[in-house]
Amino acid sequence: MQTDEKLYWVWLSNVPGIGARRFYKLISALGSPKNVFDAPDSELKALPRLIGERCTHQLASSRNQKALGFAERILNTPDIKVLTLMCPEYPSLLKTIYDPPAVLYTKGCPLKYEAKAIAIVGSRRSSEYGRMTAFRIASELAAAGITVVSGMARGIDTYVHKGALKAQSGYTVAVLGCGVDYIYPPENKALYNEIQEKGTIISEYPPGTKPAPGNFPARNRIISGLSSGTLVIEAGQKSGALITVDYALDQGREVYALPGNVSSPFSRGTNELLKQGAKVITSADDILEDLDIEIRLSPHQPSNAAVLDFFETQVYNALLDGEKGIEELIQLTKLDSGRLNSVLTLMEIKGIIKQIPGKIFMLQWKA
Repeated sequence: MQTDEKLYWVWLSNVPGIGARRFYKLISALGSPKNVFDAPDSELKALPRLIGERCTHQLASSRNQKALGFAERILNTPDIKVLTLMCPEYPSLLKTIYDPPAVLYTKGCPLKYEAKAIAIVGSRRSSEYGRMTAFRIASELAAAGITVVSGMARGIDTYVHKGALKAQSGYTVAVLGCGVDYIYPPENKALYNEIQEKGTIISEYPPGTKPAPGNFPARNRIISGLSSGTLVIEAGQKSGALITVDYALDQGREVYALPGNVSSPFSRGTNELLKQGAKVITSADDILEDLDIEIRLSPHQPSNAAVLDFFETQVYNALLDGEKGIEELIQLTKLDSGRLNSVLTLMEIKGIIKQIPGKIFMLQWKA
């Protein structure tokens, strides 16, 4: 696409009130964003029936050199790439959803727009079990060559990106509900920088856009739209992650869920998804098998299970649903106290578990 033409795409996508659906209605009616900018006032009189009175007024008042100059500054922003729906690098899978973003802004590595992708999402409030599992599955998927997509939010999303980046040559896409130049949440600055170096940050919102509550549900359709399937790891009954599931179902994509503790509020949403027919996932292998992809873990990046011996696996499985003391671990693993203490010590050294006050043990995954 010519730079001049792209300029008008950026301009129209930034007119207040012109979302993806109104954008395409205007293109259908007038042919191109440039035609919308250049259309005589007589043609604008017919637009209220198409996009509403208020949006027509916004559009008319935005047809000026100041608004066009704003679009030009965006196009000339260093380190930010602009993709329109007409660009060959625009992800082909995303084009198939009902309302694909007319314009995407990206930062970091070039977007792997034809690679197989899986979205992994979950609650901001999460358990150690959920965070560790998100990290492990994301790492295994990335090691197998899958693009791992998430939203860089607190909780599960953060560990998804960390896991994907931990894999050798792992690649991840962070879809933001703000501009790609805005780090949110602020505590993820180091993660943002690492994704920028090894992955891609994308948004439909122009640079400088601050996060706003209404932005996040809309960005969720991009997370699912980029992906062949969406895996939910821990979600309460009203979790925002379930909005992504709704989009995935509307888009005809696969929905996967990690089973959780039936007593945990973090897993009520995911367990309900399983009751409604979501596919049960306990490892990356389950997704790869469903997608008919052979797992190709690097010998330098083994999965968590690959570094555990038989006794360590017994302890690992016993701790999957939460922290436990020595007596409970003896009951669950059937190991005598001497053997169990030796295993626990080795697992602590490897960073697989950690001990908290009261001689209580919990799983830990070093990100």
